[in-house]
Amino acid sequence: MPLEKALRQGEYLIYLTVIFITAVLLGFSMYLVFYRLYNLFTTSLYNFNELSKAIYDALSDVFLVVVFVELIDTFITYVEQRKIVVYKIIDVALVALARELFIYVAPVNADFKIEKAIALVLGTLVVGYIDYLQRRVIARERRQR
Repeated sequence: MPLEKALRQGEYLIYLTVIFITAVLLGFSMYLVFYRLYNLFTTSLYNFNELSKAIYDALSDVFLVVVFVELIDTFITYVEQRKIVVYKIIDVALVALARELFIYVAPVNADFKIEKAIALVLGTLVVGYIDYLQRRVIARERRQR
């Protein structure tokens, strides 16, 4: 079974590469958070008109950090348990949708269209309901043990 062993090692190498790339993107998004916070504080001191946009930019980048942290957690859980943990993937999707919804519905968004906002709200509700159902199943399985 040397072929199987080689494939397994290649699989782990790919997982490590994906986790590394996600960690690098997490690092860049952390840089963006600190840059936006710096921009927020300098903007608030000198220009109150740009303050709301600076706040939304900073919160957008914070949400992005949360998405990357959730992705890394999902990858690590998959490698540890050797199975796909659906509720973790749903959590990543829910956070990403919440971020997009938060940014798009922001009053500072000049490209706002009601159709896209409705689609984002409905998508978030659907993924949230799926998350609720998944967690109910998990809770029921734990009670039966």
